[in-house]
Amino acid sequence: MLPPLQPPTAPQKPPRRRSRWLAGAIIPAAIGAGVALGVATLANDDTSSRTVTVTERPATVTTTGDTTPGPAPAAPTTGTSSGGDSAASVQQIVKDSSPGVVLVEQPKGLGSGFLIDPQGHILTNAHVVDGAAKVTVTYSDGTTQDARVLAEDRTIDLAVLDAGTPPASAKPLPLGQSRDLTVGDPVVAIGNPLGFERTATTGIVSAVKRQICSPNQSAIANAIQTDAAINQGNSGGPLLDRRARVVGINSQIVSQGGGFEGIGFAVPIDTVRPVAQGIIAGGKPQHAWIGIIGEPLTPKLANDLGIPGTTGVALRRVDDRGPSKKAGLHGSSATDKAPPKGGDIIVEIAGRPIRDFGDLSEEIGSRRVGETVDVTVLRDSKLVAVKLTLQDRPDNLGGTCQ
Repeated sequence: MLPPLQPPTAPQKPPRRRSRWLAGAIIPAAIGAGVALGVATLANDDTSSRTVTVTERPATVTTTGDTTPGPAPAAPTTGTSSGGDSAASVQQIVKDSSPGVVLVEQPKGLGSGFLIDPQGHILTNAHVVDGAAKVTVTYSDGTTQDARVLAEDRTIDLAVLDAGTPPASAKPLPLGQSRDLTVGDPVVAIGNPLGFERTATTGIVSAVKRQICSPNQSAIANAIQTDAAINQGNSGGPLLDRRARVVGINSQIVSQGGGFEGIGFAVPIDTVRPVAQGIIAGGKPQHAWIGIIGEPLTPKLANDLGIPGTTGVALRRVDDRGPSKKAGLHGSSATDKAPPKGGDIIVEIAGRPIRDFGDLSEEIGSRRVGETVDVTVLRDSKLVAVKLTLQDRPDNLGGTCQ
């Protein structure tokens, strides 16, 4: 574990700058084939090559938040808040989205967050909340509210807040779908990097299906890599697509020197959505699980199994506690070092092809516990359809990242 990064020297005469940000623990980032590119820092800001700072807010108005739980976040929404389904300009995205982005503060520092419904539910990172039972949130019009922390889920670095009825100027941000992102897609990040409030940065999706480590060292699959500038203070803020829909929660950076170096990561919204819905509905954080141990079919492994050209995930083991066992899926009897012959191969979930573990985790992790999904497996050269009812992942399950 490396020592915490030291905050950079502030520029002279900064525009309305908060003096604190969450330093956060520095966690290792597994990028590439074991190559150390530096450190992944729990970020609380993001800034890119192009920066737009939203206009100064008026004097702060303090209110007390209503802690009555509201409904779950809405389903994925298309189009910007101004209507239509066409791509918006960066200026329009910032204009539409900034009223839904908040500054999140607690005694140890600050981060970012965003409003997701009219009842005042706000999403941010767990490491921004950092164990606090209450935080304060400040909207772009200067309204400050006390917010109750409904739950922290350190497994995916998510915290759900209830700040009560938001001010009339606030706009909930529509949630998009991270699964549809491809490398090169334009994105916009809005947050409070290094304490500079309501800062927007732009960039592209520079990679998909990355794995990052959560605050409790669990693996977060399908993280979005972006070159939009992310810095300390951006954590918890939204990563927006070209239609002003939230596709991720900005969370980490990889850095040699402690500042932005062009590699930032966001937790995918498809992973966040079902967990947040469950929390808002009055439950605890739950993570859909099917109970398998397997490996993706590389071209070599497919040849070894006598099914060249096939893609999917070959099952080595099926957990006796999980829904895969209940549905009759078969693991392999081969040793761990031998090709997993005799085991089922998951080739499709809910009608979508499975090419690797990223696809599998995306299809399962984006669903609620208790949901039933159609799974197609290749068994003895025949396609077999089964139904799985997803269960909550056991607390003692492995899968930690190093």
